[in-house]
Amino acid sequence: MEALKGFDIDAPRWDQSTFMGRLKHFFNITDCRTVLLPDSRLDEAKALKITFLHGPLQVMMVGVFLIFMVPAACSLFPQSCYMAVSKLEPELRESIISQYGDRVSYVYFNKGL
Repeated sequence: MEALKGFDIDAPRWDQSTFMGRLKHFFNITDCRTVLLPDSRLDEAKALKITFLHGPLQVMMVGVFLIFMVPAACSLFPQSCYMAVSKLEPELRESIISQYGDRVSYVYFNKGL
């Protein structure tokens, strides 16, 4: 805690009366990556800060992801499945056996979404 007693968050870290002190302060608070960007890109970044567009933009992006990702997931993962008739509920099993006899050993069904 002794090291923090001499620290003042509001005081500048370098002497602001000299050029080198102001230059060190400038490079400390400035992101150097913004130097390479044109002004149009910086203006686009400012426009993203508009808060009233965040809700509709997020809803639109979720909708787009669902439109494209649900069919992709359905095509990647198998949707059909089968189960032995002996593992079905007793009423359903008896219904299948009464209609088809012992010819059917497995039932196939679609998992759905």
